[in-house]
Amino acid sequence: MKEKLKDLNDRLTEATKDITFRSWFPLIVYIITFVLIDFLALYTVSYNKYLPFETYPGRIMLPFIVFFASFIFMFGKKTSAVLYAVFSVFLLAYCFAQMCYYNANRSLFRISTVFSAKEGAKFAAGITEDISAKTFLMFFLLLLTAAVGTFLILKFSRSPEKGVPRKFKYVINSLILAGSLAAILLIPYFKSSGAMDNYGSYQAYNYKNFVNGIDIYKDNDIITYFSRDVVCTVKNLINIKSDAGTELVNDYFENRQEHKDNEKTGIFKDKNLIVVMMESLDYNGITEESCPNITRLMREGINFKNFYSARFGDTFTFGTETAINTGLFAPSGVSLTHDYADNSFPYSLAWLLREKGYTANEFHYNTENYYNRGEMSGVYGYENYIRYEDHAANKDQNFEIDDVLITDDALYSRLTENEKFLDFIVTYSAHMPYSTNDTLYLEAVKRHPQLKAEDPNDKKAIFQAKASLTDDMVGKLVERLENDGLMDDTVILFITDHYSASIYDYTIDDALLSNTPCFIYAKNIQPETVDKVCNTGDILPTLLNLFGIENCGKYLGSDIFDDSYEGFAFFHNLSWITGDFYYSNGKIEKSFTGKEADEDLINEMNETVKKRIEVNNRILFSDYYADN
Repeated sequence: MKEKLKDLNDRLTEATKDITFRSWFPLIVYIITFVLIDFLALYTVSYNKYLPFETYPGRIMLPFIVFFASFIFMFGKKTSAVLYAVFSVFLLAYCFAQMCYYNANRSLFRISTVFSAKEGAKFAAGITEDISAKTFLMFFLLLLTAAVGTFLILKFSRSPEKGVPRKFKYVINSLILAGSLAAILLIPYFKSSGAMDNYGSYQAYNYKNFVNGIDIYKDNDIITYFSRDVVCTVKNLINIKSDAGTELVNDYFENRQEHKDNEKTGIFKDKNLIVVMMESLDYNGITEESCPNITRLMREGINFKNFYSARFGDTFTFGTETAINTGLFAPSGVSLTHDYADNSFPYSLAWLLREKGYTANEFHYNTENYYNRGEMSGVYGYENYIRYEDHAANKDQNFEIDDVLITDDALYSRLTENEKFLDFIVTYSAHMPYSTNDTLYLEAVKRHPQLKAEDPNDKKAIFQAKASLTDDMVGKLVERLENDGLMDDTVILFITDHYSASIYDYTIDDALLSNTPCFIYAKNIQPETVDKVCNTGDILPTLLNLFGIENCGKYLGSDIFDDSYEGFAFFHNLSWITGDFYYSNGKIEKSFTGKEADEDLINEMNETVKKRIEVNNRILFSDYYADN
């Protein structure tokens, strides 16, 4: 045995005698660069936004760094230098894109969002204007570090196989790779601990299903986030058009409580319906000064005070548009506008009203290719997608100003061209960016000088000024319908797609900010404030009840006026809100009434939310309505 150990020692000594620093310093460069990039990701995506993320030493990036560095190091000098440069540039670009996306949306994007990159590019200037020069400098210095590192490796290093016997190098690197890969797989698993409900660990469920990317990143790192995104996206793509899970959907609908008529059933029967989806127009934008028309109609109509426009999916505006029209929420990690463009939605608002003799048109300033709206509006049952510029008499207007729909006679005529009509209007004027050089802001303060922001950095004031343009449209719409004798037979639903994320402090809770305006206005209606908590998925069954259209029981949401429905809102990260509690991250975050939460109630709500999301996704994945 002693002789064997001596022989092994001699062989290792002989094998490594020619190892020099020039052979191994590329590996050091790789590791240092990737560590710096990870620190930059932490700084720009979390620390810069004052979020309570873990400190840097607690993160798990090191196994990834060792894995990538060892993998690259196994190749020859030129190949490894190229791979190092490519990986560095990709990671830097990915971190920068995540930072910009988070800056605008308070969330991290997923791979599926790439399908909507061209839509988001329009707002790139508004997003990057808030990024500090110091942050840009950090990205530039790291990019320069990668360039210098590549040069040094190509200029001064030796290919590892020349200084190190190939067999020795591959054995050592294989061991490092195996250890790093094991750590990559095991560390997130062990970090996913804690008890949320009877489904087990929230962190483990999140890691498996990617319901909350922020928590994935917070608990791990940027590359874990990316790798889980890849895995979960592939899993979703495999599930699309799969019949797996339809039994769960059947069971859900068979066992849900049957809807019963109530005092609101049919009160709007055969009236016209206009749905105004107000882009970004949350309660901070709607004030008596900035939006006098909207606030008046809210007081005079049916106001759903505790309505929540939960942000599901990766494109929040179109996600709400989908929920209003179909009662379904967009799953995260898939492209709604591409993966479901051939799905059937026979129970959508437009299809059901068209069966009753209504025309159905959608109106927006943007092109039909934006979020693939032209095709998707047809999928949801609308006969025409009417882009303002294509149908307006005056082609020289700024079509981003919402009231062109009312002031241009050719456009307005399309709103009211049938005896019974459904119009779905998507406003735009309150959309970001919120800067004093924005053309919409300048138009708003020209019309309403009192709304001029005293501080050019006061985004809230700029937001309110831009909101006044949407309010102008609302006032002119009601006035013109009244003058044309149509208001007596018309109902208008006003609903906000999502809160305006970029104007808020990042310490404010996402779910609570999702409490946004939703109200119904009709002439001579009895003013009413509805206190019941409700969500976007409840809007379609509620409208069908109000219009006296038989509820077919194919919706996840409920009629808000149904006495048997207690009302709640839920969110993509499995948190939920009832009239009594707000639950998130495995605990009751807030009690609205001072009550103590019952453990059985918590478990029941957790089960309801998880099942609701799973059934929702199975309906879309399997194109369930095509055969049901």
